[in-house]
Amino acid sequence: MNYIDLSLPIRKLTPVFAFLFLFLTACDAPVSLKIDSLTVEYCSNPLGVDVPQPRFSWKLNSEQRGVSQSAFRLIVGESREEVEKKNGPVWDTGKIPGSQTVNLEYTGLPLLSNKKYYWRVCTWLDEDKFAWSDPAMFHTGILNETEWQAKWITTQEEIVHSSPLLGKRFQVEKEIEQAVAFVSACGYYEFFLNERKVGDHVLDPGVTDYNKTILYSTYDVSELLEKGANVAGAMLGNGAWNMRKVEGRWSWGGGGATFGNPAFLMQLMITYTDGSQDVIISDDTWKTKPGPITFNNIYGGEDYDARKEVADWASTGFDDGTWQPVTVSEGPGGTLKSQLMPAIKVTKTIQPVKEINPEPGVFLYDLGQNIAGWWKVEVKGTPGQVVRIRGAETLNDSLFPRPLEEGDRLSTKYKYHAQTWTDYTLKSNETETYEPRFFYTGFRYIEVTTGDNKNPEHLKVEGRVVRSAIERNGTFASSDTLLNQIFRAGVWSQKGNTHSYPTDCPHREKGAYNGDGQVIAETSMHDFQMASFYTKWLNDMRGAQEDNGRIPNTSPTLVGGMGGGVAWGSAYILIPWWMHHYYNDTRVLKEHYPNMKEYLHYLKNLGSKDEDPSEPFIIDNFDGYWYSLGEWCAPGQNDCPNHAVVNTFYYYFNSVLLSKIAGILGHSEDSDYYRALADTVKHNFNRKFFDPETALYGTEETYQTYQLLALVGDLVPEGYREKVFQTVVKDIKERGNHLNTGIIGTKYLWPVLVMGGENELAYRVATQTTYPSFGYWINNNSTTLIEKWSGEHSHNHQMFGSITEYFYKFLAGIQSPMEGNTEKGYQNIHIEPYVPHELKFVNATVETVAGTVASNWKQEPGSFVHQVSIPANTTATLAIPLLGDKDVIVWEGESKIWENNRFNGNVAGISDVKTENGRLQVFLGSGEYHFRVEN
Repeated sequence: MNYIDLSLPIRKLTPVFAFLFLFLTACDAPVSLKIDSLTVEYCSNPLGVDVPQPRFSWKLNSEQRGVSQSAFRLIVGESREEVEKKNGPVWDTGKIPGSQTVNLEYTGLPLLSNKKYYWRVCTWLDEDKFAWSDPAMFHTGILNETEWQAKWITTQEEIVHSSPLLGKRFQVEKEIEQAVAFVSACGYYEFFLNERKVGDHVLDPGVTDYNKTILYSTYDVSELLEKGANVAGAMLGNGAWNMRKVEGRWSWGGGGATFGNPAFLMQLMITYTDGSQDVIISDDTWKTKPGPITFNNIYGGEDYDARKEVADWASTGFDDGTWQPVTVSEGPGGTLKSQLMPAIKVTKTIQPVKEINPEPGVFLYDLGQNIAGWWKVEVKGTPGQVVRIRGAETLNDSLFPRPLEEGDRLSTKYKYHAQTWTDYTLKSNETETYEPRFFYTGFRYIEVTTGDNKNPEHLKVEGRVVRSAIERNGTFASSDTLLNQIFRAGVWSQKGNTHSYPTDCPHREKGAYNGDGQVIAETSMHDFQMASFYTKWLNDMRGAQEDNGRIPNTSPTLVGGMGGGVAWGSAYILIPWWMHHYYNDTRVLKEHYPNMKEYLHYLKNLGSKDEDPSEPFIIDNFDGYWYSLGEWCAPGQNDCPNHAVVNTFYYYFNSVLLSKIAGILGHSEDSDYYRALADTVKHNFNRKFFDPETALYGTEETYQTYQLLALVGDLVPEGYREKVFQTVVKDIKERGNHLNTGIIGTKYLWPVLVMGGENELAYRVATQTTYPSFGYWINNNSTTLIEKWSGEHSHNHQMFGSITEYFYKFLAGIQSPMEGNTEKGYQNIHIEPYVPHELKFVNATVETVAGTVASNWKQEPGSFVHQVSIPANTTATLAIPLLGDKDVIVWEGESKIWENNRFNGNVAGISDVKTENGRLQVFLGSGEYHFRVEN
């Protein structure tokens, strides 16, 4: 950050020079302010920006209280030197009054393809206080499809299981200023220049429906090229492009799906210091040869024969005399789009906590943590020796995991573990290292066996965590170790199920289930920085939309199954709505609004085409069992007793939200229409499902999810809300303070209980340790969340992770914009912890688009201590719980701010204090505050 001393007395300057001095130094007055976290399209210093009007965001940080931005100026230039001199020839907004720091849309000169731009922002606190950010950059992708010169290439022979090598020699004769490679594949690839792998991406590009969209990655390779001879090389993997059913190896579904050979695309654009340019492309001048990967399948694993490695194949010394010409292929047909989200990477390496060698040639390792990814082995044996590696989530075919002990064996009861492996064939007597490239799976335990039943001379095994490298966003810790373990398990399940789209599980299906993804979405927005990831996923949904408007239950549709119901397709309206509030993102609503309308039109038609078309505003079963599911995985059951309740609820909820979205976008007629539609659906919902005598929806006995949906959607007729709420409370208590919800009801259980005044009950349900509960899983050694409350099937499903919304929003009290008190984009923040008697402290943070919000409280004898941090450029209301009915004294630091039921005033950052609903409402500017409430 740059500061300039303004102590020079301006009165000694001539009027003209004084004016020039003030103009040139207008943003240089030293203040306690730092501008950081500069992003373009939610990405820091991104490469490959292919959005013609990208959006810019930044954050303010200050140790002072009550800091707010009064105006800003953003500049964009073609060089770092330009913007350091405060020149913005590409775009200069001038001084704009206002507090906006999120998603400022570019309106400068047309951006050029493959161009690096620099930018920075100046912010005013008032007329006399300014500060500049350090420069940031972004590099554009290929903005016009006509600028693509590269051709899709593949082998002339059919690719079934193996991974071919591709290569090309080329010359560089001049001094390089910059070299940028744009790379994609139908399937997966690894790209090399002069024997060095380019970048740290794995399983690239992210999976899409390739006939609609295919992603490319952008790499700055300036340091990898050499003057003179150079070699570009690639390895191709099948990925989701070439999935085949293989006897004896795990494959999902009834059969394989292949679109033909995997194909490769690369455009290397070189700019020389003299201003001239070269373009090296994938075309028919490339050559190919079989590589050491003899089998790769995203479900079944990968086999690698090190004896078939091609020496120096991607280096300038390689001999292509025996290589065959490639062929140019048609490609996938979809639009090339930059992968503007965190790539999949190896994000962590985990060492085993225990290993055993129960018999010759058999080794078993316990990582102590269920992960998604693969294994890395370091082995010294004999040439031709085959080492087989596979993983599982439990031992001895047991229901739950436990620490590894002598005598244990790997569970093989599920084919997605037993039939998923990698075979590595050694080439020498020396130490060799191997890890897969083109598949991943989920596991905690790793088994290594040798084909000759002999122990290798040396063997080392590690677990490699592989996921979309989305940065963490929130933290939570409390005095309750069970809550902390649930939180940790939820985070690990999200890590295990983000692989360019939200998956259901990392082993059996790897499916992009929209229902699983939507119920966890708000939790993920707290735990991770999801904006760019969800931007891509929403494009997947739009690309998958059918001609009748239906959003398939999985998006993209290539991987996994197709089961779901209206709750699944509703992700396409819910997630943009949440993004608008969490990220202050209106563009996501504009871009998807036409397709959202098509989806709601589909739902409207569905009511007249389902099993009972005489009730057009009720969505009954339709298109067979697997397409009209309601609740999913409640205790003791997969499905719910009455699909129509859940499906019609989401029909109503989508109508309400689309009415609001239309209003935000200025479509007033649409807004009125969808509001009227929602009212009609609501009327018919209550007529069909509500029994006023019992206050139950859809069944004769309490089904918690149905009651919760009616409450959260404000569907309950006037005068019945408390009666409906009490049916939930009564049912929970009759079940020994246990829930009875699946993935949909679980999301809404804790908000409904807490907001209904049952905070203690909510805490008791969250901390149960017997079936069905999260504690039941944790006490049975689970380190991730499970598919079923019973512990059956997958041990890495994220869909029940919505419990941690309760941790953030209610235990820590950091309310999101969805509760109605915090403004969108966290411009004004509401913090209101609900404090169970048995919980002694909570510490939590959420990194919002406005900055970090922290809420740390603890209960002490006779006092309640609460420390909060409010980001610069925001305000907040803190609702502190009072201690019983007695008058209290409240301190902020060393200042007594409340005594004798009145605000004492004169504390920096605090504008007012008053009591309301048994709480002390404290109105805050930005900054850190330390409150103590005493009897």
